[in-house]
Amino acid sequence: MAGQYEECEHSMTPWPAHGGRLSELAHLFPEAPKPWIDLSTGINPHPFPFTQPDSALHARLPDPMEEEALRHAAAEAYGVSPSCVLAAPGTQLLIGLLPGFLMRRQIVAGVRILSPTYSGHEAAWREARIPVQHLPYGGALSLPERHGVTVICAPNNPTGHALTLAEIASLAETHARANAVLVVDEAYADFARESAASLLPHPSLIVLRSFGKAYGLAGMRIGFLLGMHPVVQALRTAIGPWAISTAGCHIAAEALRDRAWRSDMGRRLEREMAALRHVVTRAGFEFVGGTSLFGLFRSANAPALWERLARAGILVRRFDWDASLLRFGLPADETGLMRLAKALDVKALDTGGV
Repeated sequence: MAGQYEECEHSMTPWPAHGGRLSELAHLFPEAPKPWIDLSTGINPHPFPFTQPDSALHARLPDPMEEEALRHAAAEAYGVSPSCVLAAPGTQLLIGLLPGFLMRRQIVAGVRILSPTYSGHEAAWREARIPVQHLPYGGALSLPERHGVTVICAPNNPTGHALTLAEIASLAETHARANAVLVVDEAYADFARESAASLLPHPSLIVLRSFGKAYGLAGMRIGFLLGMHPVVQALRTAIGPWAISTAGCHIAAEALRDRAWRSDMGRRLEREMAALRHVVTRAGFEFVGGTSLFGLFRSANAPALWERLARAGILVRRFDWDASLLRFGLPADETGLMRLAKALDVKALDTGGV
């Protein structure tokens, strides 16, 4: 059953459930200049400069102490107790497993999802045969039904909407009184000023945190589920030991401990996003919202501009639920930004640097 915001096949793109998948796009546009520039995923283009791990780490399973070190580093970075931290091979896995494991531990009457948002949440709950209701961002939220679930992405992908910490705290309390569960996906919260994780431990609150997006290491496939709800321990038992590779434990722990890098990177990304907005709005787009890792823009000519960019070897994100929107991630450097400006026919532009 297709949901209100489920993304379907489009005449110009054969996926588009997620960003990336450049190999498929290259097949559709074989004449596009190389290398392709992928601005579709909202991933930091500046990877954390980790210490290259010893090759011997790849030859053995992670020791429990190394896994514990990763949990402690995540707990410190997110401001929670290590007992609240579950590390897994990416948040996508956790999103897919959460509905089924939650249903084993309590009644789930239905799920509300603040929308439009990342389609993976709806897909997971529909796969579990749970009724899905979409609620618009910006509207007043009614009290949750008893044994219900509410899913919020904060900051939201792709609109950038974010509830305040006070609003999330209030929602967590109303969910507790209704024996309901509040799931907050903070995939883009690493450079935000507030985090729902600071409300933990809370009996009705579960928080998802992505590692790879903020640290530019998405290929490592590391994500975290935070909370004290019984479903967290159930998932921990099911996933078992060695969920993260030995090298991954070391690299992620090093990155999560580096507060100075995270602070400096946050300021750098703000400057680069300002330069990107300057280019795209000069091309006639209206800025709708976003984060420091992506911007959402509107244009009546968005489908044609998407194809123009694809023919120029640049991939941005489009949405079938609103053909006028395109989401742009950050180019890796000034050359990439200028190539984007040229493809958008923005001439003689002072980008402000990246």
